[in-house]
Amino acid sequence: MLCTFTEKAAFELRDRFSAAARQVGYTGDLSELKVSTIHGLCNRLLTIYRHRTPLGNDYETLDELTQLLFIFEHFKEIIGQQIDGRYLHKWTSKWAAIEGARNYFDKITEELVDPEQLQHASDPFLRGLGVAYSVYRDTLFRHNHLDFAQQQKLVHDLLLDPNAAATITRGVKYVMVDEYQDTNFIQEQILLKLTATAHNLCVVGDEDQSLYRFRGATVRNILEFTARFPDCAVIQLTTNYRSHRRIVEAYDRWMATADWSNLRGLPFRYDKTIQFDPNAQYPDYPAIFAIWGKNARDEAERFADMVAFLKANEVIVDGCPSQTDGFLTV
Repeated sequence: MLCTFTEKAAFELRDRFSAAARQVGYTGDLSELKVSTIHGLCNRLLTIYRHRTPLGNDYETLDELTQLLFIFEHFKEIIGQQIDGRYLHKWTSKWAAIEGARNYFDKITEELVDPEQLQHASDPFLRGLGVAYSVYRDTLFRHNHLDFAQQQKLVHDLLLDPNAAATITRGVKYVMVDEYQDTNFIQEQILLKLTATAHNLCVVGDEDQSLYRFRGATVRNILEFTARFPDCAVIQLTTNYRSHRRIVEAYDRWMATADWSNLRGLPFRYDKTIQFDPNAQYPDYPAIFAIWGKNARDEAERFADMVAFLKANEVIVDGCPSQTDGFLTV
């Protein structure tokens, strides 16, 4: 199995893997190779093992928008009435409660928090949240729906069942995960359980590019991987083939100025030096701009003005540099 973060990346990974196989003269059968996102993998497993879940035939997976609309449609049932002018003791408006509750619902699912424990918390908000979550989950299944977080939770539950797990993992020999720094807690648990028998798990990622914390990703997954598996082989890929030499050098100097140590455990960054491609030809142009302003808004406006100037002069087309990739660092 090859897993990555987006469908576009999955298609690219599949094509590059096929090209690499041809390059080395490999003529074996690649039909057993599964390339997808982790969500795509979970959806495929649920399709096969749906009879072991609360889902019925032709279930619907809600995206971020339809998930919000589902909570809106069942608002009284899930959120309930205002108490002292607030929904769930926290939100004053209906839509703020819908968005806020959705974010908490996803976090509870992805972090494998027990809603029963929340319902016995001393904090009235947590108690109400635990009840609302349970009602939301049950309402989803009653309407034969699930969201992306519940999709992963159902697969995780399948892998906790010894009989189902034995069947699911029987054909899993190797698993490679790209963009591992963007995985969340439940995704890591799924991957670890998928490879619990074969013990062949390869993860690829860069903690410097951990950008999706706001969506539940945790950089700890990649930072703690070598501690969790101390005998694993580690290969550092420290050459940047994409960006201009000046950008790579400036980036490496800037990252080196920070203190990445952690008094409570492992460092927040692997010790590494990023290098530019020594065989590449780098055009001579101002690859790095420094932008500053009187405040954050002034700085943002200056940046927007610069982008507008570059687009007007056809230096940037549709947000992409016309000559090279990654020419700008702010």
